[in-house]
Amino acid sequence: MRIQRTLLTLGVALAAGAACGRSDAAVIFNNLGPGDSFSASGRIVQGPSVGTIGDVNQGSTFTVGPADAYLTSVSLGVSVNSSPSVGTGPIDVKIAADAGGSPGAILRTLSTSLGSTGDQLVTLPDDGSLLLSAGATYWVLMDGEGDFDGSWRFNDTGDIGVTAGQSEPNPWNVRPPEERYALRVDGRVAVPEPTAVVLALLGAVAAGTTRRR
Repeated sequence: MRIQRTLLTLGVALAAGAACGRSDAAVIFNNLGPGDSFSASGRIVQGPSVGTIGDVNQGSTFTVGPADAYLTSVSLGVSVNSSPSVGTGPIDVKIAADAGGSPGAILRTLSTSLGSTGDQLVTLPDDGSLLLSAGATYWVLMDGEGDFDGSWRFNDTGDIGVTAGQSEPNPWNVRPPEERYALRVDGRVAVPEPTAVVLALLGAVAAGTTRRR
């Protein structure tokens, strides 16, 4: 009887622990400095209505850690041009699969409009339904829309990785490893459900306890 009670207690604890763990928050990737700092330099991002170069986008890679995770937000260190050519306007931030080292299929698009100029950390929340696979590489793409005129700043922590640039509708130009753009990707760890073994153990112990009663 004592063994059955011990096994039952252990099984319940394992099941409860797994259920609670499914919503554990996690930083999937982060190259921001202390206080979310980032570099004062970067590369331009422009919407199609800007009359200089025109529709210019930038992309940066990140790799997920050892556990699957659901995306909850993306934060970028950006700059919006000020007077005389104010660059406020809409942007799209896209999560893309990696296709042989280049940005591939778009998995998620998060949109916002930036109404103030200067350097700023822009955070775009997600609904938590996009699963990012453990060990996989993805791209974050900053896509200027409308009159947006600014830049995606580099990180200031020495993080090196693959980036890419694009002037739509041309293909992406992938660069050799260099300073990556300032980026944080947040999520929640995807902890698996209690295993069939644990569930079977619970059932067997519960049945045995009932019979003894």
